[in-house]
Amino acid sequence: MKLRRPQDEIAGCCWLARIADKVRASQKGDLPFLYRLLLGNPLGIDGYFLRHFGLSFPHVRQAVIDTKHDNDLAQWFLAQPNVNQDTIASWNEYAPKMGTPGYPASRLRHLFKWVAYPKAIQHPVNSLFEMIEQDEAP
Repeated sequence: MKLRRPQDEIAGCCWLARIADKVRASQKGDLPFLYRLLLGNPLGIDGYFLRHFGLSFPHVRQAVIDTKHDNDLAQWFLAQPNVNQDTIASWNEYAPKMGTPGYPASRLRHLFKWVAYPKAIQHPVNSLFEMIEQDEAP
């Protein structure tokens, strides 16, 4: 299973490509347990993404399933009431900082490394995006 990086974009928005990849992998039965546990979870980055844009996970999941291609998903996403260039820009600035001091999950980042991201123990990172990318690097 290969997921796109957290900062990879669809419709100019980071994280959307990754959540789409996770939904598609889940539909095929290819999503590992920890990823299934966190898919759409309100406490994870998915939850922050959904709240930022006023979306529900079942709605996003169904859109990913129905659209099949990134261009179609981008059109669907951009048509949502709380999605516009300003909300996308603010998300793209905010999301990569999650896990850093002063942002959500800054304290949890230290717990996550012991539970799910062991590479971050020996090679500390500053954010959740960096932690995910480091963990999934070959």
